Amino acid sequence: MKNKKNIYILLPIVLFVWGGVLYQVFSFTNTEEVISSANPEFTIKPLKIKKRQSFVINVNYRDPFLGKMYAPQTASKVKSATVKKTVQHHENVVWPVILYKGMISDTKDKNKIFMLVIDSHNTYMRIGDTENEIFLKNGDKESVYVKYKGNLNLIMLQD
Repeated sequence: MKNKKNIYILLPIVLFVWGGVLYQVFSFTNTEEVISSANPEFTIKPLKIKKRQSFVINVNYRDPFLGKMYAPQTASKVKSATVKKTVQHHENVVWPVILYKGMISDTKDKNKIFMLVIDSHNTYMRIGDTENEIFLKNGDKESVYVKYKGNLNLIMLQD
């Protein structure tokens, strides 16, 4: 008999609390949307840019470590040596299409076998092999270094 008395008291309290929660939830969801009739016009103002002031650094001061005044080097002290450099013209090398598909052998093996696709032909190469003038210099599971007509290129793993 005592338990029924508690239910009669607690049930209306629980219903009242849940009713308040539901009212709060549904009172925030208003179906009417407020449309503002005022459309503010945007005006673009140009920025005012100040001209930079130029300045000159005076380097004619006493050296704090040597205690001497700064003396600029004269042209007689400096000898300009004219060295003609030979300009090497490198021709633009057109590389064939090379795709690195991965390593076939285990990474712990001494002889690693790499799978390359050269001009849509599958090629299995080891380090030091040459195929279609393409020399496989070095590689790992993520990339290989290939040399073609004296030019070295890094080819990354393609999926």
